[in-house]
Order: sequence, then structure tokens, then C-alpha cells
Amino acid sequence: MADDIIKIDGSFGEGGGQILRTSLSLSAITKKPFEIHSIRANRKTPGISHQHLQAVNATARICNAEVDGNTLRSTTLRFYPDNIRHGTYSFNIGTAGSIALVLQTIFYPLSFADGPSTITITGGTHVSHSPCTDYLERQWLFFLRKMGYDAEMQTMRAGFYPRGGGEVVMKISPSHTQHTIRIKDRGRFLRIKGISVVSNLDANIAKRQQMEAQKQFSVQNIPHEIALFEMPAIGKGTLLLLIGEFEHSQCCYFSLGEIGKRAETVAEEACNKLNNFLKTKGMFDEYLADQLIVPLALVKEEKTTFTTPIITQHLLTNIEITKKFIPIDVAITGRINEEGTITIQPF
Repeated sequence: MADDIIKIDGSFGEGGGQILRTSLSLSAITKKPFEIHSIRANRKTPGISHQHLQAVNATARICNAEVDGNTLRSTTLRFYPDNIRHGTYSFNIGTAGSIALVLQTIFYPLSFADGPSTITITGGTHVSHSPCTDYLERQWLFFLRKMGYDAEMQTMRAGFYPRGGGEVVMKISPSHTQHTIRIKDRGRFLRIKGISVVSNLDANIAKRQQMEAQKQFSVQNIPHEIALFEMPAIGKGTLLLLIGEFEHSQCCYFSLGEIGKRAETVAEEACNKLNNFLKTKGMFDEYLADQLIVPLALVKEEKTTFTTPIITQHLLTNIEITKKFIPIDVAITGRINEEGTITIQPF
């Protein structure tokens, strides 16, 4: 059966961990084994890191897979899935590695299981180069529920870089009747809602983030409401997350604090991202555009068309990996790093 295995070049396109995570999700769902080489070859430290190893082992556990190469810094992996098993699972990344990325990897397979599952993951909730768990709760799940998925998640404790130690609990119910996102355009811009968060720091920092964002939106005469929160955590950290609400859709952008980074700078970063989005016709933010490729590809007999504010290399890479597991045709209008339209058509 070795000839039936899907061969994947981990250095292809964007060349990051998303290639591995998408392959794991779709392998578990389709029961198609895969072999990947040159894992994260384009990264400063190639191979499987802690969070990628946890994604591999977690996916293997939920579908009773046979795996070869699941060790730290391994650059090759073979994955042979079996049946998906619902249940209660607990995973510990062991570092500040992204909880969100591990959670997204196993979410789709467990949504196709025969019964409900409860997942508890310990690790990083707010780390660079990945969606924070607040984004997953307020943006990713917001759209997945529109597609027919049934899940709830709660961040019990934040895990900011570098301490980690955050904890997230997600409850997933089976959902076998997914449909596409039936939105023709985002519609009229309504308002901005947001949260300014601190953990184990002076609450005045969250207030400064809030005030800077309020100042920018007031100048633009944009209706806005930004709430202040203190979040339990082991380490220290700050977050400003903004949601742009439209008649038919929404976008979401955030920025994280770090040592030496002023609260006003955190706010400026998040505001600038959202303002750049408003200059486009994007249906939702470019991060969600990337993250919705897998669930949209799983929708049968329905074509999906959406506009993304930016055609990223990450998006293009994810499309090509998805096509290796699922028979879809994808039409892309626009150039990389510019606004464009994506159409996904199942065969």
C-alpha cells in the first residue's frame, strides 16, 4: 500500500508548520496516509518543534494512527490514520507553544466523530505567529458555527510567551451537515468592538491600550466599544483585540504586548491592521481566509467565493496541500500580497 501514500514536500510554498497541521487534519478525516519530508525546512530551526509534535501525537491519538518520525526536530514523518474516536482528551504542549494551532488541527476530525468530545490543552494562548485563543473564540468559531459546526471553548487561564502555562477547554459535538458561508459581501460597516487585556500587570496598561484605540477611532468618527479585562495567568502579558462588525460579516485583528513595547504601540498595531482592512473589500481578515480553506473544502456540492484583503503565501500553500487530500478546484483572482478573490468548487 506504500504506493497509495500521499507524498508531501514540507518546504513547498510557505514551508511552515501549517503544511504538517493541514495534512494531519485531512489525513484523519479522509483516512488517507501521508508522508512528508523537509518539515519546516524554511524556518530558522527546521523540523518538528514541541507544538508540532503535540499536534502530531494528538491527531494520532484521536484516530489511532500509526506514526513514524514523531520526534523533536525530525524533518520526515509518515502517518497512517485509522478511525476517529470521540472522547475526553488532555494534551500538554509543555512550552509556550500555541494551543490554538494544536486545537485547530484536531478540531475538524473530532467534528466528524460519532460522539461528543472534550479537549483540555495546556500551553501558550497568546504567542507570536499564531492566532490567540480569544481570536478562536470570537472570530474562528463565529464563522464555523455559521457553517454548521457545534463547539464551545473557554480560556481557563492565559499563557503568554514565554511562560506559557495557559489552559483551554473545548467541547465539540458531531456536525455532519456543514454548508458553505453564504455571504455575498460584508455589507455596510457598523462598529468596532474590542477587548483590552492584561495579566499580572498594572491595569493602567490595559486602560492606556483602550484609550489609544479610542482616540484613533474617535478621529475617524467610527462607533466603538472596547472593554477592559484582567485575565488570570501564570506569566505576564497584554492584548488588544478588535472586531470590525459589518452587516453580513466581521474581521478581527489583535496585537500582543512584550517587554519594552509601549501600550500605545500595542494599540496602534491593532488599529493599523484593522484600518488597512477597511481600505479593501475583504469579506473577512486574511488570517480567517487561510483558516477556512479546510472546512470550506470539506463542504460537498456547494461552491464558495470570497474576497480576501491579502492573498498570502500561507493561503496559497494551504490551498495546495488541501487539494492533495480533497478533490476541489480552486480559482484565484489577484496577485500575491494583494487583495483577491478565491473560489472553491468541489468536483
